Amino acid sequence: MTTDAVVPEAAPERPADGCRHPRPTSRRGRAVARRAGRTSARSGGQDPPVGAADVAGRPGVDPAGARAEPDGTDRDGASGDRRDDRDLVVVEATGGRARASAVARDRLRRRRALVLGAMAGLTLTGVALAAVGVREVRTSTAGRYEQELGPDDPGYEAYVVPTPTLAVLHRGADGSLVGAALIALAPEDRGGTVVVVPTSAVVARPAGEATIAEVYRTEGPEAAAGALGQAVTAAAAEHVEVDDARWRDLVAPVGGLEVSIDAPVGEWEAGRVELRPEDVGAFLAARADGESELERVERQQRFWNAWLPLVAGGGEDVLPGEVETGIGRFVRGVARGDGSAAALPVVRDGDGEAERFRTDVGRVNAFVSHAVPYPASPAPGARIRVRLLNGTGDPSLTPVAARALVASGAEVVLAGNTAAPGVDRTRILYLGEDRAPLALWIEANLDLGRVEETASGQDGRRVSDDEIDVTVVLGEDAEDLIER
Repeated sequence: MTTDAVVPEAAPERPADGCRHPRPTSRRGRAVARRAGRTSARSGGQDPPVGAADVAGRPGVDPAGARAEPDGTDRDGASGDRRDDRDLVVVEATGGRARASAVARDRLRRRRALVLGAMAGLTLTGVALAAVGVREVRTSTAGRYEQELGPDDPGYEAYVVPTPTLAVLHRGADGSLVGAALIALAPEDRGGTVVVVPTSAVVARPAGEATIAEVYRTEGPEAAAGALGQAVTAAAAEHVEVDDARWRDLVAPVGGLEVSIDAPVGEWEAGRVELRPEDVGAFLAARADGESELERVERQQRFWNAWLPLVAGGGEDVLPGEVETGIGRFVRGVARGDGSAAALPVVRDGDGEAERFRTDVGRVNAFVSHAVPYPASPAPGARIRVRLLNGTGDPSLTPVAARALVASGAEVVLAGNTAAPGVDRTRILYLGEDRAPLALWIEANLDLGRVEETASGQDGRRVSDDEIDVTVVLGEDAEDLIER
């Protein structure tokens, strides 16, 4: 049996219409444009590159297999090429000195209130960083923010807003978990991916390993949503439970749908199957005797890919209930941008007689970089927290580098620009020996820049130790390194 889902080739990032810095089409032209108008001298005195070193393994990542196709049962796929031109959506939190006057403080309070009121819809499209203002209030510290800086200005930094995610947990007629999916939305709720995951996927728990279904049974839906995020390596920000009655209500406005199946299951024969709204829950939960759960996952994936186009063309009343939050918002958003469903890449767990699966560590990060472009780490240490600074003067390089970092197992927490453009060489900076393996992991996976330890702070600027692990500074060589 084959699956419809494949991980697509990543398309090049495209600047939005009206971008203030149109990018030349040739590499030579881009290099000339980046160098034009520079007044500061290039930095010198480069240290020799770090030699070969053993890289400590990351949780959920296999260094030896990170670039190889593993053996065994697997599934992968994502709506990748439709997502390559997405905005890097961020929360404004710039560096620099805080103003001390009462007038400036009052002005800052007013700006915060205005930004919070408009944050749901404010996005600067294209390759520039978009500024929205929710986490600034939560993390603001005296001396950290200079409000006058804009996304293209030297010294600008911002917190990256993670891709919105929702865990959908299907409770079967017997009360067990029979389906699990993580929905990820594209910017402005236009497009996205439904990542379908086997409930028998194994994740780490404090008392040992357990499947998502076991976590649901023993710890409840909230813990199961967290376990689902662990399997996908991207946190689920929200979760919702649906039962057979809820599936009936969700599908009722489109009047049912057709799905093609390769083998009989339950009361349905192989071939084209017409599903009435009241049949959907039972169909998604059905599993034939001796059948692998991956066969059920594939049917669930096909259901989503049949339902989403009907939602896209169904008008305002195509989903019941609230449409600005919860499952109504997420399903509408994915359908609105021609999003699709994809199965999480997994491999069969050979331990024990019961069928269990593990996330395919050699393929999941590349998969997530397309399906959930800006993931939040599902647990401490699951992803390397990166501060990404662009030192080239070419803003289009930032989202390209961010995607590459996510594909290497990172979470881009902050993004922005160096204090001055014209950085020659890409560097990977860390503070403290405990973070050296993390910096070496980024270097080994991306072959990007050289690793350096900073004596104090990150790149000479104040960033809390509990915010990031590594700072990546993009230099003039970054574009060639990433393309290679």
